[in-house]
Amino acid sequence: MKYLAALAVLALAPAARGSEPLEMKKTQPGQAKGERTATVKVKVKAVDLTKRILTVQGQDGTVQAFKVGPEVERLDEIAPGDTIVLKYKQGLMLQVMAPQEERQPAGAATAVQGRPDIPPSGAMAATVSGTVTVAAVDQKSRIVVLQTEAGDLFKVKADPQIQLEKLKAGDKLFGTYTQSLAVSVQKASSVGPAKTN
Repeated sequence: MKYLAALAVLALAPAARGSEPLEMKKTQPGQAKGERTATVKVKVKAVDLTKRILTVQGQDGTVQAFKVGPEVERLDEIAPGDTIVLKYKQGLMLQVMAPQEERQPAGAATAVQGRPDIPPSGAMAATVSGTVTVAAVDQKSRIVVLQTEAGDLFKVKADPQIQLEKLKAGDKLFGTYTQSLAVSVQKASSVGPAKTN
């Protein structure tokens, strides 16, 4: 069993961390920005309130069970037949850094719950900024591989307006990465099977 937060990660993994690189567009000299969004809906198949297990069916028909942590306070309001909607947004801004320039990394996160008079909902957002190093540049495909300070690699695709020929492995860029996730429950119009206590 997985925690409910894993539902978002699994459902949105193809959009958020798929094989397609984030497409970057030039915003001004030395700066580029890219973003993507995804919306995923899963149908609630069963809710076990005693064990705090939520069973859902994805858009591809796959059924999975998730352990719901105590931070989800309104589990008893979710019923079979309801639809859980996950809206994900991911953004990245990159800026060229001077050869000896140093900037401090930073991060922030926030979360809110929906009003108690509407079906369960909530949202969270996070921003992190730091230096990334260009690991590789493919001029033909316009794919740039970037490495974070932690050693993670990710790809972006440069728009034709970006002067990619000026970029080389080892160059430093300052990146600001943002992501947000909104979760809401759409109540079923008809009553589904009873919940398990």
